[in-house]
Amino acid sequence: MKIKPLYIYLILFVAFIVGIIIFSNYGSTSGSQTEISQQLPDDDIHRGMGGDGEMPSGSNVTSDARQRLEEYKSKYEKNPNDTLNAREFADLLKMAHQQEKAIEIYERILEKDSKRIDILLELTFLYFNLGNLDKAENYTNNILKIDKDHQLGNYNSGAIAASKGDKAKARSIWQGLVKKYPNSEIGQIAEQSIIQLEKTNQK
Repeated sequence: MKIKPLYIYLILFVAFIVGIIIFSNYGSTSGSQTEISQQLPDDDIHRGMGGDGEMPSGSNVTSDARQRLEEYKSKYEKNPNDTLNAREFADLLKMAHQQEKAIEIYERILEKDSKRIDILLELTFLYFNLGNLDKAENYTNNILKIDKDHQLGNYNSGAIAASKGDKAKARSIWQGLVKKYPNSEIGQIAEQSIIQLEKTNQK
């Protein structure tokens, strides 16, 4: 079954929240980063990485992926107003772990259309991943200004609140999603997030 891109973000946010809350409860991140392992996606960017515990970086991106990046970069430089190509180029940069460059292009797309929720979601995720919770929250708030009932926007609002230590706010937001969408994927993931939140409170 193909997973919808939006729910990939949900799953990633759950993983981040659990990790951040657990580490903040122990008060230390002294554990080796290599202990946190995850399977890399089997795409042109990541194929061949991680065989010996090698973490992805700009130096081990495959030659095919580099060529694709150069092609999209060339197209982007020739016509930066082509937002479709710009989006694809930014997506490639993100997969190649060039977050700062991806952010720059996503933000330029927003300058042309500030109501692009897909771009606002990308920026929320990237800033969250970089640990800039204020920026992530700002972009999430922009999503909710456009669509106050946006499921992922509301979920992410709870995720950011939990990361900032406001567990009561996170719980309230997620409980609202569970109540409003009880049999949906978003409702189920919000319910699991609440369970994880409660578990961390018991430690």
